[in-house]
Amino acid sequence: MWREILNIDPSCKEYFLNFESLPGNGKSFIACAGLSHLSNAYQIGKTGKGEYFNGKQNDSVHVHYLISTNSGAGKITLDSGCQSILPNTILLIPAGTPFLYELDAEHWDMCWLLLHDCPEYRFIHQLKAGVWHSDNTSLLYQTMSLIRDFDHNDGRYQPDIQLRLIEVLLYQIEQTLKKTPTQSAQQLRFQALIRNVTKQLKLPWTVSSLAAELHMSEPQFYRLCKKETGKTPMKLITQARMGYACYLLRYTNYSLEQIADTVGYADSASFAHRFKQLYQLSPGRWRNHEDGN
Repeated sequence: MWREILNIDPSCKEYFLNFESLPGNGKSFIACAGLSHLSNAYQIGKTGKGEYFNGKQNDSVHVHYLISTNSGAGKITLDSGCQSILPNTILLIPAGTPFLYELDAEHWDMCWLLLHDCPEYRFIHQLKAGVWHSDNTSLLYQTMSLIRDFDHNDGRYQPDIQLRLIEVLLYQIEQTLKKTPTQSAQQLRFQALIRNVTKQLKLPWTVSSLAAELHMSEPQFYRLCKKETGKTPMKLITQARMGYACYLLRYTNYSLEQIADTVGYADSASFAHRFKQLYQLSPGRWRNHEDGN
């Protein structure tokens, strides 16, 4: 029954957001996203076997579909039957689910996100594909619209504004998915702690201090972190520090000493050593390479 369908009328207008070229770590969570104004005819059908990006026909990527409807209407066909997709609703399709969604009114204004099937979103597999009402629909649409608008803005503060908007978007995605009763109180506390850590990378975080925040032993916290993210606590923090360091190298004139201090390293030498371990380039050479692109 299920097959790949791509039927898009020329009158449909879609704007794609490329998180690979945007600042921040949105690309770690979002494979692709966009805003769509659809009319006349629009059908997307998938077998659930994965998506192909950047022309890589031999390398499929499993993604979760998250669609927020602003106005108009569509409908979704799943193994369980058909559902209407109305304004102020969220459509969630976990990775591996075959489906067909299509225009079901004169128009359909919506935003859509293809979320990586990463450890942070692994819990989505526990959710049932379908549509539900959400107060977050307009927030998702507005935030993605702002990211699109600033993508055409070359102002001095553009990268920093985009970075903050992407952080807001990731938080809104989390809040939207949290409406479903699948995450335990412990998982929610863990996620809140990691958000707090990424906002305070300058602090000397250790496994001991992180475990203490959740009133857990170090081995308990270590196992929880591995289960929720697929990474050890310190690898997760190092990844966050280096990600923000890359942003500062690319979009600011901060010296290496300033960047090292901002992301929690005692001196520029230890920062540069760890940076080169991860990227095979010194911070200075990495910055020059990015400036040349």
